[in-house]
Amino acid sequence: MRVYNNSTITGLASKAADEVRANGWGVAETGNYSGGTIPTTTVYFRPGTEEEAAAKELASVLRARVEPRFDGIQSAAAGVILIVTNDYQGASKNK
Repeated sequence: MRVYNNSTITGLASKAADEVRANGWGVAETGNYSGGTIPTTTVYFRPGTEEEAAAKELASVLRARVEPRFDGIQSAAAGVILIVTNDYQGASKNK
């Protein structure tokens, strides 16, 4: 899994990655996504792969949208991609 920041909040990808790890997922990379504006925090997957179930589970925990990959990230390496935006709220505190 990779976590990218598409917000005006410095360090948001790192914060989100820490929360993702705390909920049992591995994070291979964090960084910034500057390929356009993502409207809301979203978990992306490659359709037809095992990524879809993992993306849906993570999106549920993070209260985020889940969508198939779009053209800008279609050819990125395999794995779920989380792009966090200014509306990122993090994992449920009930877990």
